[in-house]
Amino acid sequence: MSDRKHMNKVRKKRIESIQEQIEKHEDKIENEWGRLDTTKNYWKKEIDEKFLKQITKDKDYLEDKENKIENEEGNGNSN
Repeated sequence: MSDRKHMNKVRKKRIESIQEQIEKHEDKIENEWGRLDTTKNYWKKEIDEKFLKQITKDKDYLEDKENKIENEEGNGNSN
């Protein structure tokens, strides 16, 4: 049981940190010149491929867990 709570906590924190990282990347896109290895397109691609994908996975996980809990509580009350 504590593992589930821990995973929920970890995923919520990860969502927050990824959102902060997205803000940093968007700031770089607006304010900094691109370099040879880190162009503006690179930062946009990193946001789209890595960060948004991970946030979607984590949110789906949390929603699935909430739905499971609601279903279990609903089933327990009807008995």
